[in-house]
Amino acid sequence: MKRRIDFVVVGAQKSGTTAMHTFLNAHPLISMPDAKEMHFFNRTAWADFHLPIWKRRKLALYHKHFPHFPDPSFTYGEATPHYMTWNAALDRIQTYNPNARIIALLRHPVDRAYSHWNMERQRGFVHGSFDEAVRHELRETQEVGERLDKVHSFLHRGFYAPQIQALWSRFGRDQVLVFKHADLLLKHEETLMRVFAFLGVPHASVPLQSVHIGSYESGMSPSTRTDLLQMYRDDVLKLERLLGWDCADWMV
Repeated sequence: MKRRIDFVVVGAQKSGTTAMHTFLNAHPLISMPDAKEMHFFNRTAWADFHLPIWKRRKLALYHKHFPHFPDPSFTYGEATPHYMTWNAALDRIQTYNPNARIIALLRHPVDRAYSHWNMERQRGFVHGSFDEAVRHELRETQEVGERLDKVHSFLHRGFYAPQIQALWSRFGRDQVLVFKHADLLLKHEETLMRVFAFLGVPHASVPLQSVHIGSYESGMSPSTRTDLLQMYRDDVLKLERLLGWDCADWMV
């Protein structure tokens, strides 16, 4: 009998987590909630997170969302991209299951920021231009690992190096799988083979499909893109050193 879910897809937002949820849910031995983004570990009101009453009530409600739980023949997981940017959420996941496997997808930080802004614009949560959103956020100071605004955090979410280090410090490198959003699209079969092996489930053929492809009314201004590329440059270089990646495509 399982007592805890086995893995969490923690982010980054607008980097393919919805597609990953869909692909993982298609595996016959992986059980995920019908609705993506449980937001279980990033609730602000949980002062009682470590108390027995929380374990009895909240965990039972959480586990009810996973089909087949607690059947040990299945591997259980969920995807909530907001977890990765808030250290308190990562601490809660570690408390809940220190052996949890963690999956993180990363996307070109400038493209991710623009996609995030565009999504919130389409939802009606932002009304100004992307340039206005950038100027507004640059005026806001934010410590790495603090809880970010779910909407107005287009830029802050793209500083990946400290987020990866936060994951490693809690779960170790062997329990964290990090790959690029582009790999999920361009190396679909190969990437899913890596993910399934990481989760310890047999390989299954899951067809590539389009999930939540956004539409854009206009492109980003060249000057804004240049400014943001420069802003992220040091973090991208640090990420290359941490992961042994070539991120030359993230410099343009």
